[in-house]
Amino acid sequence: MQMLIVATVLLALENDNNYKCCQSENCSKKYMTLLSMIFSALGIAFSGYCLVISALGLVQGPYCRTLDGWEYVFEGTAGRFLTDSSIWTECLEPAHVVEWNIILFSILIALSGLQVLVCLIRVVTQLSRILCGTYSVIIQVTDPQWHLDLLHFTPTNQDPMTPVERV
Repeated sequence: MQMLIVATVLLALENDNNYKCCQSENCSKKYMTLLSMIFSALGIAFSGYCLVISALGLVQGPYCRTLDGWEYVFEGTAGRFLTDSSIWTECLEPAHVVEWNIILFSILIALSGLQVLVCLIRVVTQLSRILCGTYSVIIQVTDPQWHLDLLHFTPTNQDPMTPVERV
């Protein structure tokens, strides 16, 4: 549920029709970038929590009925039951609960790991936008003749990069 809220906010922040919070457009963009970074960090926290809980649930095993009653029969195996399907029959009820447990938690681990990765990439991207600002290209002129040729450039049918001879 938390990831749905984060995703909704991030999609709303990407919309260009956002309310301008500052006097300048540059200030609004930086503020929206900061908000985006904060919600992406929350996304990392929420999906990281899901990742850890799912991994612990997978290692612990399902809660099922055994000959001794309802219990976590594989709790002390440290996940070794995952590779030994012959002991899965210790769970009498519900049917196929071990397979269900493995499939469910494996899907949750994969998806939450992907969410952590996407949100982490987003945080790094937004942080670089905040720290570096807008990208600009600086051309350093080392040849003074080239600068003069650009000042007296007149379009011709020649190659556009070739300076024109002055008369």
